[in-house]
Amino acid sequence: MSQMKQWPAIHSACVVELLMGLGVMVIGAVFLFEVHSEPRPYGDPGDLGSAAFFPGLVALAVTILGGLMALLSWRPGNRDSLLNGHLGRVLLGYALMTLLAVSLPWLGIWLVAMTCVPLMALLFGERRWSVLLALALIPPFMVVQLFEGAMGIYFPRGIIL
Repeated sequence: MSQMKQWPAIHSACVVELLMGLGVMVIGAVFLFEVHSEPRPYGDPGDLGSAAFFPGLVALAVTILGGLMALLSWRPGNRDSLLNGHLGRVLLGYALMTLLAVSLPWLGIWLVAMTCVPLMALLFGERRWSVLLALALIPPFMVVQLFEGAMGIYFPRGIIL
């Protein structure tokens, strides 16, 4: 008697992982399209010296990693840790990062970085105000100094900051 191969049951965790991977892939593809669309105010993304090279590289990496997340959602294994863990916090963190990424043109890099990092830390359990204050000040300063000061890649300013 031949045994037919049965498809694995689709768990809700598998669907959540798949949707998150596809969402990351779509976000990366949107930014990749934005970098390569006309007109190109920051230069040719294929030119190593242009200001569009690094954002294009990051958008490509995000797109590829989103695809890998979607593919890995079908791996066999125990999904109890995802189902019984902090799935709500993970989804809320994902929504927060997406909301702040979309609001970058209006809020600017400073305000987004100053709110995103401490809010993510607060979401995942950090309660010390000194640590949250340090997370609100040090990462944005370091990122802006690295890109604008050391690499000469200037962030566009938002309407607010």
